[in-house]
Amino acid sequence: MNTRISAVISASLTLLAVAVAATAKGYVDSLSAFTFVVCVAAVGVVIARFWAHLLTRRMVGSVDRAALTTEALNASVGLVPATVLVIAAALGWLVSGSLEVAVTAAMIALTVLLFVYTWVGTRALLWSLGTAVVATLMTLFKVVA
Repeated sequence: MNTRISAVISASLTLLAVAVAATAKGYVDSLSAFTFVVCVAAVGVVIARFWAHLLTRRMVGSVDRAALTTEALNASVGLVPATVLVIAAALGWLVSGSLEVAVTAAMIALTVLLFVYTWVGTRALLWSLGTAVVATLMTLFKVVA
């Protein structure tokens, strides 16, 4: 469970950074382009996490089919934040008609859900708040940049 929580946290923070980088200066100008960038980044994050954890297992022991399955499942939860970000951005775009507003609203939604998920999963309020603060700083950077 802790591995999956950390996968969601790291994927969320990475995807928030991708959202900032892609939209803060207007490099992505449509919802479809934003969706593409977020999805490609999410797949990259999942592959990187899977490979890094598999390599770690190999360095301390052996890798069998069960290890492959476990690591694939643990890494795949990194797709959840991408799904939340894309769906929230699409809903925001439908409501506002503005990509800027939609992405910012999606980032805020992901930050709130990340806080709740971290708090429910760890029961550590300060760590959950810390995670939310980092995500909030990314959102503020997007708005200010």
